[in-house]
Formats: sequence, C-alpha cells, structure tokens
Amino acid sequence: MSVAGGNEKLDAALRAMGLGGLDAPRPYTGGPRASAPPVGLPDALTAARRDWILQVQERQRGLSMQASALMRCRDLPGQAFLDHFYAPARPVVIEGAIAGWPALARWTPDYLVRKVGSAQVEYQGGREGAEDFELAKDRHKRRMAFDAFMAMIADGPGNDAYITAYNSATNASAFAPLMADVAPVSAYLTAEPGMLWVGPAGTFTPLHFDLTNNLLIQITGRKHVRMVPPSQTRLLYNHRHVFSAVRDLDDPARLAAYPLAQQVASYDVTLEPGDMLYIPIGWWHQVRSLEFSVMMTCTNFLWPNLGHEEFPEG
Repeated sequence: MSVAGGNEKLDAALRAMGLGGLDAPRPYTGGPRASAPPVGLPDALTAARRDWILQVQERQRGLSMQASALMRCRDLPGQAFLDHFYAPARPVVIEGAIAGWPALARWTPDYLVRKVGSAQVEYQGGREGAEDFELAKDRHKRRMAFDAFMAMIADGPGNDAYITAYNSATNASAFAPLMADVAPVSAYLTAEPGMLWVGPAGTFTPLHFDLTNNLLIQITGRKHVRMVPPSQTRLLYNHRHVFSAVRDLDDPARLAAYPLAQQVASYDVTLEPGDMLYIPIGWWHQVRSLEFSVMMTCTNFLWPNLGHEEFPEG
C-alpha cells in the first residue's frame, strides 16, 4: 500500500478533528529490567497475560488496512517517518530516497572488483551444513582477497560465503573506495557509514529479531524479506537469544517440526534496487537473496535507537 503524499493529509485530518493539541504523555525515564515477574505472580501467568494483550492488539489492528498493512512510501519526509513509523515501531518500505546514489548504476560485480581489487576482506564462511552459523559468527570468520572472494561466489547460488554486517568494522578500509558512490540519507540518518552485505543468490539469514532499529538499503540485486510482528513471538520458539528455532518459515520440514509457527501471519517484501526497509526493534525477519546482492544496513538514526542495553539475557 502506498501512502506517498498521504502523511500530510493524515496530519491535516487529525488537526481538523481537534486531535492536534493532545497532551503529551509523561515521558518514560527508565526503570529496572523486566526480567522477573511481579512479586507473587507466577512466570506462566505473567507470560500468558502478556501474550493475551499482544494477541488482542494484533487482532484489533487487523480491522483496518491502514493500521495493519505494510506501507510503501515515496519521498517520505523525516518528520513523517518519525511520527508514523519510527516512533510507533511500524515497518515501512521507502522508495526514491537514494535515487541519486551512483552506486545504484555502478555496483556490478565487475565494478566492485575494479574498485576494491585484492584488498583483504573478512567474510562469513563454512555456513552450509552449520545450522548455528548465526549464533557462532566468530567461528565462521574467514579472510580472503576481495577479488578472490568475488570469483568464488561467482560459481553459483549458495549460502556458504557471505560478507555481512558482522564483518563491517574489519572491512571499512577495503570498502572505503566505494563510499564515494553513496551519500547520507539525511532525512533519517546521521552521516556515519552503513554496513555492507555482499553475496550471491541464495544467501540466507535465518528468522530472528534485532536489538536495534534497522534500515535496510538495497543497492544491487533483489532480496526477499519475510517479517512477523513481535506480537507473534509465542509462535516462534524463541529459545536462544534473538533467534527462532524455526529458522525458515518457507521450509515445510521446519514448520512440521515446530507446528505453532504454521499459525504465523507474516508480511512478504521483495526489495528492489533503491528500496529501503525500516525494521523496528523486535520485528522477526528472515532474508534471502534472489540474485547477486549488495545491501547496506544502518542503525545510525537521528533519534535514540536504544533497547539492547535492557534486553533480558538468558
């Protein structure tokens, strides 16, 4: 659903109904981590009541397409993004914001090799056959000349070798020559550089949620993203950190092994070059490259991006 130009109309309609001058809520000032149930209330009952509230809220959002749809917006102003998506923690696909980036036309495999050459890069390797490759990222770190890496992944689709955001700090120097082809998305982000993902068709990031708000910027190729609201966490077997034991909602064998996940209602997004996807903290997602892909992820929003500090470990 597109709401291009609709944000100003919505704001105007709310003001016309007299809703523009509502009192601001008392600001949240922080508090103890919510890792333990209230005194005297059993863990199971606390969890059941929390899940009930989330289910009811999700059902209520479903009454309205405007409230529940994953919207697509073009030329979304920064304030409208903050008001209607970032602050309410609602995903959105944003089109047109990087139309001026030279990277959109230039970042073919040949161009990337010419610019980066044989500079050493870090990547995630040995992923095929290792179900815990996301949990054990350090074990899968590898190093190789970039031109050799590109030659290796040119053999065909696969998930065995992938340059990911986890390798970003190590790769900053090698990828510096590419940064002239991108520019800050100043309506939403500071000028800090984003984190690059480079890989062939078939690379896959299993079902998980993040502890920060993320902006995915698709530059080369296409990716398929499947997203699930936080309200459906009870269906996703979240036994280890931020990961789901289901791993892949498109795999019938995994759904058979974890039957609650068959009830999940998800959003499917295909990101084309130039698209950006805002994924709020806590939203489940899995990502699969449909062809050779270069994507940038950013967490350096203009507004506070907190949450990981209070995450209940265990």
